[in-house]
Amino acid sequence: MLLSASEGRHWRYEVCEHEDGYLVQMRDLTTGELDDDFSTIFRTLPVAFAYAEMSAAYERYAACELEQVEDEQIEFDVEATERHFIDLSDRLHDSGINGVVIQAWERESQRGSARLLH
Repeated sequence: MLLSASEGRHWRYEVCEHEDGYLVQMRDLTTGELDDDFSTIFRTLPVAFAYAEMSAAYERYAACELEQVEDEQIEFDVEATERHFIDLSDRLHDSGINGVVIQAWERESQRGSARLLH
């Protein structure tokens, strides 16, 4: 279930429920495709929200840099969202886990236990 979304210039950062917590995933605004390599799972919802906001702010900032547009508000947004994420992450002890790692754990657990004979 989608709980929230923060939009950058080309991507939307979605916060969704996940069996292990809250998933932040990246969706292309043009095609609607998900980027499988960019996903992070957080234990707490406030940190997931803050991460999505920070990611969207970074993307807007990078787009302005590429387009060589100066916007002080975007620079302020990046700094503010980064400070907010770091503060929440530190206070709640939730730095997130890369979704690729979770997928590897799930594949390994599905393989079953292998018996080793010495």
